[in-house]
Amino acid sequence: MKMLWVCLAGAVALSAQTPAFEVVSIKANPATGGVSSVRNSPQRSTMENVTLQKVILGAYGIPDDRGYALSGPNWLATERFDIQATYAAGTAPAQLRQMIQAMLAERFKLALHRETRQMPVLALVVGKNGPKMHAAEAGQGRTSAGPGKLEASKITMQKLADLLGRLTGQQVIDATELQGGFDFTLEWTPDETQPATGGDAGGASLFAAVQEQLGLKLEGRKAPVEILVVDRVEKVPVGN
Repeated sequence: MKMLWVCLAGAVALSAQTPAFEVVSIKANPATGGVSSVRNSPQRSTMENVTLQKVILGAYGIPDDRGYALSGPNWLATERFDIQATYAAGTAPAQLRQMIQAMLAERFKLALHRETRQMPVLALVVGKNGPKMHAAEAGQGRTSAGPGKLEASKITMQKLADLLGRLTGQQVIDATELQGGFDFTLEWTPDETQPATGGDAGGASLFAAVQEQLGLKLEGRKAPVEILVVDRVEKVPVGN
């Protein structure tokens, strides 16, 4: 009996430590595409026309354009939902992510684990003639981006690798061994017939610009990548 009370007390303590939304509303959205949005106010999170892939990645602190970082059913990237949730004022961003994780587990029965797999990646390396960027003094890095153009001030090569990952839709690792920050302007011709993160023509144009204007190169390799692997998930949320 004493052991039972100890277990119950532990379960109650764990439940008390796990933050949860006050109210959650989840509705299926019949859209097959279009713009999605996530807006967080001091006491409400509103997600419109979002895929579960987007919600899961955001809940675990992964940019939602890194679809390769989530392995699960194909419908995670196609089925769309409208989600509204309320929470106490003063909730920290880390707590909000925990709440979304708890909501996914409760309403979609989501169970997942982290796993490291050998996957195709792009390695950012220095070209044979050396870098063509201007070394910058220490300071806060800044970027300004638009279609086919990226202006950067005092950014590190790791930051550049992250930005190129968003543009290519692939994992990009920094293998330049260049330290400190750099200033540069990168311009390329995006392929308007392809999504911003895909398309061979757009990718080739960007690849060529990186090599010609920055003196760097993107090389295809295989490397260990940590991803989220879905063990279980329900398409229809419970409680609706």
